[in-house]
Amino acid sequence: MVNLQSISLEAFQAIDGARRIIVHDHPRQFARLDLGESLGCYGLSWRSNLPLIQPVIAYAHDRQTLWVGVDQRLAAIDLQDGHISLSLALYYNLFQILPTRDWVAVLTELEVLLFANSDCSLFCSQALPDLAAELLIVNSDLVIRLDDDRRLSLNP
Repeated sequence: MVNLQSISLEAFQAIDGARRIIVHDHPRQFARLDLGESLGCYGLSWRSNLPLIQPVIAYAHDRQTLWVGVDQRLAAIDLQDGHISLSLALYYNLFQILPTRDWVAVLTELEVLLFANSDCSLFCSQALPDLAAELLIVNSDLVIRLDDDRRLSLNP
């Protein structure tokens, strides 16, 4: 079970550096991600002080990896051993993480990224013509709804 709680700068700084999975320059919010006794706690910090901007957390389809992102950072934690499988700076702000059986889709403001479930490797990056609103799965296609309500389809 994942427990995410807001913490102070001091509590964030007390977390071991290797366990600070998302670290932003000039952070304004801090959180502790508690993955239980066997895996322990991880730290997150992000720039925005708006309450609407909060971490996005999603289990991979097989529940072996936990995907975590906020602002312009993305991380994946292997839930078998607690190792960080992926830590990535994004070009745009993260909106949504959508796991499927074979891959994980990450939607940012202006692009969609697809990662393989097997090893968290990036296998597709698609720029978007306008601001994104949401990701959907329709049949076997990934549908990206844009802010102006247009829809784009990808067939990974």
